[in-house]
Amino acid sequence: MRIDKFDLILDRGTTNEPYYAGQSVQGQIEVHAARRVRVGSLHVRLSGTVETGWRNKSSDSMVIVDHCNDSFRLHEGQHCIPFEIKLPLDVLSSVEREQHGSIRYMCTAVLDLPDNGGTQLVAEKEFRVFSLLNLDAPHLRAPAVTMEEEDISRCCGLRRSYLAASMRIAETGLLPGETTRISLSIENRKKRKRFRRLRRKEKHECVLISLCQQIDFVSTARFDPLLVDRKTFTVAVESHGTCKGQECNGPETKEVEFCVPEGLPPTSVQADGLITVSYFFKLDLERFDVIVPVVIGSLKTPGSFS
Repeated sequence: MRIDKFDLILDRGTTNEPYYAGQSVQGQIEVHAARRVRVGSLHVRLSGTVETGWRNKSSDSMVIVDHCNDSFRLHEGQHCIPFEIKLPLDVLSSVEREQHGSIRYMCTAVLDLPDNGGTQLVAEKEFRVFSLLNLDAPHLRAPAVTMEEEDISRCCGLRRSYLAASMRIAETGLLPGETTRISLSIENRKKRKRFRRLRRKEKHECVLISLCQQIDFVSTARFDPLLVDRKTFTVAVESHGTCKGQECNGPETKEVEFCVPEGLPPTSVQADGLITVSYFFKLDLERFDVIVPVVIGSLKTPGSFS
């Protein structure tokens, strides 16, 4: 064999840092030739694949870029051939959940050796891509607010207590790594009894605020495209605890600093038909939950928006 080594090195291969839509994927191809060899062509290709499946299976694959150098000869020794390929602006974010689906990207280098029986050498490297979602739109810089309430009654419809809660996120659009301010208003009123026993020692009840990621998968039957199956997975990517108001104390407002984790893929804005990602904040109360949808993006102008 005239080629001892054929490898593909990406500039972000060791850090696993994602590329963003519109950025350039840079790297180099390392070739070690044992002796002089004629190369028919050298292809560098970026490809993306969307796949879902459990009982059924669906997949979609496309070649993003295919770049080829003209025929040339390699002299004996070590060679490093750099390349740079720009990603399109409309790519989907990398996502993966074992046994249910994934959006994956692959960089593939193919070396054709016509003088060696038509041999092809192939090197592949998987890399992550995040879509480009600008959060400077006015509705994404505005606060996100949700309020829920419930009357809790005894038998015969007699009112026993009233619980209301609202959650306000400083901005609807958030960046990974950003710290946002969350305002909670919790009111827990209990109807007073005419005769009361000795007051028990007050105890502080805690509630949980979670940033949740929801991934929706759609799979069609291989031999019947009209047969569609759907699955949804929700996971809390970050949670903070705080204490709620005491009974009969009236409304109580709390401010919480919440840090969005790094490395989250942006909210899906394109309906690819197979995998979509969304986010929401959840205030977990005993009687009900308060849900506030938010959008995770990839860039926005620092400071307040006017």
